[in-house]
Amino acid sequence: MSAIQPGPAPSTPNPAYGTRPPTPATNGAATASLVLGIVSLFLSLLFLPSVLGLVLGVVGANRAKRTTPPVGREKAVWGIVLSAVGLVLGIGLVALIGNAATTVDEAAQDTAVVQEDVSGDVADDDGDEASAESATADDGQTEEPVGKESADEESTPKKPAKEKPVAEEPAETVSQANARESAASYLDYTAFSKSGLVEQLEFEGFSTADAEYAVEQVEVDWMEQAVKAAQNYLDHTSFSRAGLVDQLEFEGFTPEQAAHGADAVGL
Repeated sequence: MSAIQPGPAPSTPNPAYGTRPPTPATNGAATASLVLGIVSLFLSLLFLPSVLGLVLGVVGANRAKRTTPPVGREKAVWGIVLSAVGLVLGIGLVALIGNAATTVDEAAQDTAVVQEDVSGDVADDDGDEASAESATADDGQTEEPVGKESADEESTPKKPAKEKPVAEEPAETVSQANARESAASYLDYTAFSKSGLVEQLEFEGFSTADAEYAVEQVEVDWMEQAVKAAQNYLDHTSFSRAGLVDQLEFEGFTPEQAAHGADAVGL
């Protein structure tokens, strides 16, 4: 029997030529967001770093969700937080600066107004003092002995007191004259009560004052006007006494005038 030849020994891999470990993924947006967030804290008045930090933080967070494990997630979150804080600080500083500037302007305006008031008061005081001195000097120059004044008053005849002129009544205005002429024309045409004539003139466009003035100026017997109005109503239709009186009162005649009109026409 032949001896069994041993086979070749299994080769072992050379550890020097083994496989490389995988390179970890990077997230540049998250890193940039973190850096910009830190910068925005120191440069709060420059809103651009804060805005870019927020945008890159959101982009980095989205990229981190796509990798396993999420790469740069913490950097992205911190970048968003720091950028937001920097943006809020910037807005607050701008508001404070604006309020401070407004306060300074108001204080300057108040100071200017106070100075103007003080200057005006000083000028008024100086003017009053000058006026007082001038008046004192005038009094000193015009003073005369009391005895001389008394003698002059006795020797000078007293002038008779002037009579006050009697105030003339104001002339009739154009509108009053027109209203008066219109009132006379209406009375020539038909019968009117006093209030009815005033209303008719107002309807024609005259003012209440002009209409009342015109009615007071025309010469008219309102009792006679009530009789004419009653006769006009009976010429067109039939009336009972009470109905005619009511109609005349509705037209503006007084109860006495209406009753007189009804009596005059035989009711």
